[in-house]
Amino acid sequence: MKLFITLSTLLATVLAIEYHHVEHKHIPIVHSESYHGHDGSFKHGYESGNGISVQEQGYVKNAGAGKDHETNVVHGSYSYVDPHGVPVSVSYTADENGFQAHGSHIPTPPPLPKALVEAYAKAGSHPDSHSEVQHYSKPDLYKHY
Repeated sequence: MKLFITLSTLLATVLAIEYHHVEHKHIPIVHSESYHGHDGSFKHGYESGNGISVQEQGYVKNAGAGKDHETNVVHGSYSYVDPHGVPVSVSYTADENGFQAHGSHIPTPPPLPKALVEAYAKAGSHPDSHSEVQHYSKPDLYKHY
């Protein structure tokens, strides 16, 4: 019985190793470009043999205006075909407004209800009547003798 369990375990191990063996094939890069400018600008891109495509370029906005006014700006995109054969494409921008990606498969929030948009507009059009700081006297909780 022990021999049977040992042989069964050995056979299961060998089958598991054979089953999980994945053949990795080489995917060639069919196009590649790279540029780095002395002013901080750059451009990169490549396309692989399996249809993956990546492009990115960037620069320093307001270069020389001081660190408080300079901003790194990057524009790029990538595309590939998902495992179900559906093409996926994403374009993005990163700048002083943050990272913003766009693609048909990226979920977007539903539009705001019209009543809420109108309420925000109405609230924004009236001056804030509570902008004055109100000072309250501190209650005298302790008697001083």
